[in-house]
Amino acid sequence: MSRSIAGGEYRRPVLLLTTVLAMITSLLAVGLGPATAAPPDRPGVTPPGRATDADLGELTVRGSVEQIHVIHAEPNVEVEVRGPRRYRETATTDGKGGLVLREVPPGGGYTVAIEGERGRFPVTVLGPQDHPDPRFYRAQDLDPSEGYLQTRDGTLLAYQVVLPDPDEFGPGPYPVVVDYSAYRPSIDFFDGVGRRFPALGYAAVGVNMRGSACSGGAFDYFEELQWLDGYDMVEALSAQPWSDGVALIGKSYPGISQLFVASTQPPSLTAIAPGHVIGDFYRDVAYPGGILNFAFAAVFSERQDAITAFPSFYAQVNERADNDTVCLANQALRGQNVSMLHGVLGSPYDGAYWQVRAPERLVGDITVPTLLVNAWQDEQTGGGPAKLLERFQDSIPARLLGTNGDHGEYYRGDVWAEVVRFLDVYLGEQDPAEIAAYEAEDPVTILLELDREGNAGARVELSSFEVAGDGQRWMLGEDLAADGADDGGLTSTFSYDPPGLFQFEQGWLMPEQNTWLPPLQDRVTFTSGPLDEDLLIAGSASVDLWIAAEDSDVDLEVTLTEVRPDGQEQLVQSGWLRASHRALDEQSSSALRPRHLHTAGAQEPLSVGDMTPVRVELFPVAHAFREGSHVRLIVDGPGGNRWRWGFDPLSGGFDVTVGHSDQYPSSFVIPVVDVPLDLPTLPDCGMVSSQPCR
Repeated sequence: MSRSIAGGEYRRPVLLLTTVLAMITSLLAVGLGPATAAPPDRPGVTPPGRATDADLGELTVRGSVEQIHVIHAEPNVEVEVRGPRRYRETATTDGKGGLVLREVPPGGGYTVAIEGERGRFPVTVLGPQDHPDPRFYRAQDLDPSEGYLQTRDGTLLAYQVVLPDPDEFGPGPYPVVVDYSAYRPSIDFFDGVGRRFPALGYAAVGVNMRGSACSGGAFDYFEELQWLDGYDMVEALSAQPWSDGVALIGKSYPGISQLFVASTQPPSLTAIAPGHVIGDFYRDVAYPGGILNFAFAAVFSERQDAITAFPSFYAQVNERADNDTVCLANQALRGQNVSMLHGVLGSPYDGAYWQVRAPERLVGDITVPTLLVNAWQDEQTGGGPAKLLERFQDSIPARLLGTNGDHGEYYRGDVWAEVVRFLDVYLGEQDPAEIAAYEAEDPVTILLELDREGNAGARVELSSFEVAGDGQRWMLGEDLAADGADDGGLTSTFSYDPPGLFQFEQGWLMPEQNTWLPPLQDRVTFTSGPLDEDLLIAGSASVDLWIAAEDSDVDLEVTLTEVRPDGQEQLVQSGWLRASHRALDEQSSSALRPRHLHTAGAQEPLSVGDMTPVRVELFPVAHAFREGSHVRLIVDGPGGNRWRWGFDPLSGGFDVTVGHSDQYPSSFVIPVVDVPLDLPTLPDCGMVSSQPCR
C-alpha cells in the first residue's frame, strides 16, 4: 500500500486499474477542467484533463474547515478519530462509504483509523480564517466554458462560463458576474443569467455549492463552509486571464448566498447585487411571528433535500453524472447531506440553527458596494430583508431598491435597469467621478406602483429606510373606526377558525398571482375616514393590540389595505404573531418595529378571557395611499392573503376579542414619510404587481 500525504490528506490508489483508465479517458474526452490537490500553503494543480484521486473513487481522508471527511471508504465501517485535548469520536461510514464529522476544533494532530485499513491517517483541521495563499488560486487554470474549480479542502465545485461575443465586446478580459447556489447554475442558468449578462459585456459564471449538482462534498444549508467555498470561488475566478473584476449577482438563492460569501471578505470581490434575499430566516420566512410558514418554508426545504440528493430531483444532474465521471464520483458524500426540512421543522424557536444562518448577523462584515433589491409582497422571501440596510457599516456604499411586487422583480423593467446601472458603475471602467456621483445619491430608492412588466408609476428617494422615525400612532376605534363593534363600541370580536393544512393541500390558500381571494374567515376591521391628501408610508409598522381569547393561545394576522375611491379594496401588507410568542427583545424593539424573542424560554400562554397586550409587526412596505382613499386594518387568523404563503396555524373554534377603549387602547403605528409626491393617475385594479384588489 502506498501513501501520499500532503497537508494532512491521505489517499490510497484504487486497485481496479482498468476502471481508473476508463475514467481518465472519459475526462480527456469531455475536456473537464483541472483539479488542485495541495494544501492551502502549498498550491499546486494536477495537469489539465486529469482528476484527483478522490474524484476517481480513491479512499480520501482529509481535514476541512472544522470538519473531517472520509470519502470512498468501504460502506458501513467504523471510523475512529483521535486528536488533541483528548478529542475522540467514533462514527460509521454510510452506504456510499462516506462520512463527515462536523464541529471538529481546528488544528493539527488528528489521526483517523478506518476499520479494515492498516494504520492511522493524519489530518489537519482548518479554521475559518485559514485562507489559502494567493498562489493556490493562480495555479488553477479554469477553462472559460465549463469544468471544476477547487476549494481549500480539495472539494471540486462544478461551474460553467458564458463569455460575451468577442466581435462585439473584444477578446477580453471581461468583468465577471457569478450566480452561486445549490440549484443547477453549473448546468442550466435560471432567469436567463447566461444570456442577459453576456449581452451587456459581462462574463456569466454559474457555480454549484458543495453537495449540489455535480459539485463534490456534502450539503448543509448555508453552513459556514459554503460561505468559505464562495471566498475560494471568487479568488479562483479573479485569477483567470479572462476575468477583469468579479461581482456576485442574482435573486433568491443566489441572492442570499451573496451576503454569506461577501461577509468572508474575499480580497478580489468588487461588488454584490443581492435580490429577493432573507435577513432573518426564522422571522422573515420560516416562522413569521412564530407560526410555521408551511406552504413555502417547509415545502421549499423538502424540495431542496430532493434537489441535493443523488439521484437528484433535477434530471439534468442525473444525466450529467451518466456521462461525467467526476460528477458521478462527486456524489460520494451525498449520504452525509444534512436535511434542511428536518432543520426547519425541528427548530420551532429562534436558536442556534437559525442564528448561524441569519444574514442580518453578518452584513456588518461586508466591505464591498452592495445593492439590495427587495419586493414588499414577495411570495417567497417576504419584505423583511429591507431591514438589512441599517446593519451595514456606515462607510460601506450600501443601497436599497424597494418595490411592490413578487419574487421576479429583479430582472424586470425599472428594477433591472437599476441593477445594470449599479454593475456598470462598480464593475465597468470604474470612473472615480461616476462612482462619487452615484454614492452621493440617497441610498434608498422606492419604486411605487410597479406594474407586471416592472415599470414604476413613481419614484421616491430617501436618506434612510428609517426616516419615519417613531411614526404616527392611529388609535383603533377613533382614527380607524371599528366596523361592527360591540360592547358599546369598546370591543370587536371575531370567530377564530383559520384555514389549516388541509385547506392548503386542497389549494384554498394558493390563489393565482395578482388575485386576492374573498375573505376565507371571520375578521374584524378598522377603517379611517377618507384621506384629504396623498399619504406615503415606508418602513415597518406596529399593530399594538389588546386581545382576549377563549383559549390559551391564538395565531394573529394583521393586514393593511387601501379602500380606494373606486370602492375596491387593495392589498398593501400583512404581519403575523402567535400570541404566546409576544415577549419582546426590548433592546432592539422600537415604536415601529416590535422584535419578538421567539425563544423557547420566553413562551407565555394567554390567560383565558383576560385582556393581554400584544404587538404585531407589519412587514416592511412602501405604499402611496391616494387622496380620497380609506386606510383599513384587518385582524383575523392567518391565511388567504399571500400567494404561496400558507401557514400551519393553531386550531380554532373560539372567539377572540380586540379591545379599543381608554382602558384597552389598541393602536396602529404607521410609518408616514413626509416627502413631495408626484403620483400618476390611480392604476386600475390588477395592474399593480402583487397588490390585487377585491
